[in-house]
Amino acid sequence: MKPFYHPETGVPGVRFATPADEDQIFALLLMLHSENGMFGVNDTKVRDGIKVATRRKGGFIWVIDEGGRVVATLGMLIVTDWYSDDEYLLERWNFVHPKYRKSNYARMLIEQAKWTSNLMKLPVQVGINSFARTEGKVRLYARHMPCVGAFFMYGTIPRQNEKMREEARRIEELNKKAHTERSREVVPVVETILRVGGRDEGHNVRKQG
Repeated sequence: MKPFYHPETGVPGVRFATPADEDQIFALLLMLHSENGMFGVNDTKVRDGIKVATRRKGGFIWVIDEGGRVVATLGMLIVTDWYSDDEYLLERWNFVHPKYRKSNYARMLIEQAKWTSNLMKLPVQVGINSFARTEGKVRLYARHMPCVGAFFMYGTIPRQNEKMREEARRIEELNKKAHTERSREVVPVVETILRVGGRDEGHNVRKQG
């Protein structure tokens, strides 16, 4: 896919967030938390995290305006893994206000993340941690970046425990129907990850409903 960012200035219509945007970004992140949050929210921690980027202390927040308001935002931090001093960019969120989800704002923010990666000479890592529209999100990112692994969770989570139990029941029912202990059958969204990641080693994974 051809990038639609300028090599020097980035994606047209996407700008760097400033301290004046902090309240609007905070409001959007509370909306994001209401949709996908797994744990309780700490308002002070969220606001401090926003300031890390708007005050240029090791992060980036990009925003898109519509009608004089911030309606889409992407946040990234410069981090290192537990085993290395090598830095990389970690995407913390890519959120578009529900009223604007028929736009291409999510793609614009992904392209801006890629532009930032090229500018900083640092790789960018993205994760999807959501029960809502997960397959669509996987497909969106797979059109822009290589798929490297996946996230999995187990146990009780405070804000989405019923969804967690429902997904665990689906997996349990699928395993009961499996013909062998080593069956490769998986729930549909995981099949999608395997397919777009190209990591099924040439085996056919049977499609689920």
